[in-house]
Amino acid sequence: MWEELSNKIKSILEANDKIQEVYDYARAQFEGEPAAIVIPNDNEANYYTTTENRRVYSFSVFLFIARGEGGNLDDRTADRAMRDLVDSVIDDFDSDWRLTGFNNPTGYTLLFVHAANSAWGYAGSDMGYRMAEVILRCEVDVDTTLIS
Repeated sequence: MWEELSNKIKSILEANDKIQEVYDYARAQFEGEPAAIVIPNDNEANYYTTTENRRVYSFSVFLFIARGEGGNLDDRTADRAMRDLVDSVIDDFDSDWRLTGFNNPTGYTLLFVHAANSAWGYAGSDMGYRMAEVILRCEVDVDTTLIS
């Protein structure tokens, strides 16, 4: 399920015209920016019966905008651009909370996705990127009799 969710999240981010590059692995340099990295973050599970399980697959979406000497934007402009970028990513998942077209693997039923929270900071060896992390939580029902 991790791979299927990761691929769908990546495709939604790739459709966002504010993002130039999307990666599904950690990366230090980007071909273009703003850039996004999607990586698994955490998971939870609750058993309701011997055949039903509710899982939460959590992903970190890291967003990067170059700033200062290495980038095209001064600090103030990069910060304002990041505000707009974070809003657009959260809007993408708020408006497609069922991941339209998502093909549930056998035994899994995606219930919904929501942006749980975000944290901001700076990244890069010279702190040359304004960075924000948006956490996506994907809630899934699992029929344990159908998975292998």
